[in-house]
Amino acid sequence: MATSASFLSGVLFRHTSRAIRHQGRHHYKTCSTSTNHSIRYAPPPISSMRTSFPARSLTSSTLQSSRPFKVLGLQQVAIGSLDKSALSNLWCNIFGVQQIGSYKSEKENVDEDILLLGKPGSPHSVEVDLMVPIDQDKSPKVHVPPLNHIGLWVDDLPEAVKWMERNGVRFTPGGIRKGAAGHDVTFIHPKGNEQSPIGGGGVLIELVQAPKEVIEALS
Repeated sequence: MATSASFLSGVLFRHTSRAIRHQGRHHYKTCSTSTNHSIRYAPPPISSMRTSFPARSLTSSTLQSSRPFKVLGLQQVAIGSLDKSALSNLWCNIFGVQQIGSYKSEKENVDEDILLLGKPGSPHSVEVDLMVPIDQDKSPKVHVPPLNHIGLWVDDLPEAVKWMERNGVRFTPGGIRKGAAGHDVTFIHPKGNEQSPIGGGGVLIELVQAPKEVIEALS
């Protein structure tokens, strides 16, 4: 009876393996049973394996206690268009917001005016970037979407990036680098992917290293 049961078990596993292999979904491994028969099995789907990964299953209280950084406040809002003169007319002439600088980068395909909402030097002021692409046919297309991205002050950017990556946040290529205003910056991708499922919910989010005076004022 044991031999018959083992034979039937082998037939069932081979039949199942062929059916799944036909779908092209899994790789197979071999393991040995106590009766010295080898059986083949399909590992669980990657999606189900990921749910057991500790970083994905942390509770809210655990995340709060383990987070080695703070998001301090809004640093900037970046607005894109194909017509910078129209943006400048609205923000500078109609709203009366002061332009404090400009920035141009062929690599980033951007030509921008830097405006400031609030008192210069105040940690509570917010930068407004008015951006147009240098070449509208090239990427990145800084005018799409028109509300291009928001920037957030962070008190410890390197630690924030390491912690977020461990917890499944997807970043855009390029890593940490100097931004238009001279601060270290990096960007969270608008959308997650299979490897890093947490994105910006459709919004490009810039994380900006806060200088000492901003950290002291906003912490």
